[in-house]
Amino acid sequence: MSKVRIVLISLIGMMFAGLGVGLFSYYHIRDKSDALISALPGGADVRLHHVHHVATRDGKNEWVLDAESARYEKTENKTVLKDLSATFFLKDGKTVHLAGDKGVLLADTKEMEVSGNVIVRSGSYETTTDKLHYDYKNRSISTSTPILLTGKRVQITGRSMVFYLNTEQIVVKGNVKAVFKGWKL
Repeated sequence: MSKVRIVLISLIGMMFAGLGVGLFSYYHIRDKSDALISALPGGADVRLHHVHHVATRDGKNEWVLDAESARYEKTENKTVLKDLSATFFLKDGKTVHLAGDKGVLLADTKEMEVSGNVIVRSGSYETTTDKLHYDYKNRSISTSTPILLTGKRVQITGRSMVFYLNTEQIVVKGNVKAVFKGWKL
């Protein structure tokens, strides 16, 4: 038998073996799909890792959301997030950055609740709190938990806060205290 014929027969044999392994794997995995779906946590329809989501309004990026993990729960039409960060885009090109340990994004309203070591950064200012709410309709970030707002020369504390993204206005309420550093009157 010639070497060419031996090589051709070997190649044809390997092709059939590969096809056999592929078909076996396909049917084996297909039969296990119910087991894979049942392995999802109860009530969860989809679970993802390293999530990146861009929300738009009128064709413009409104915010970008990144999370270490996300679990979509169809029955409640919400996405549960872990280790998340979001960047909100303002009209003048500036950005507001938000980070927290966990959050919930409601699919129907596009509203978001963030909790655990929450930090909001805008320019040279940083706000820390335990929990906050993003209101998509009013384009605002608010909290009813104590806040600490710090900047280069200012430190403000209060019991609640609203940050209006469209006007870049911050309102702090409840037992407000401010310390100004290096200011001359």
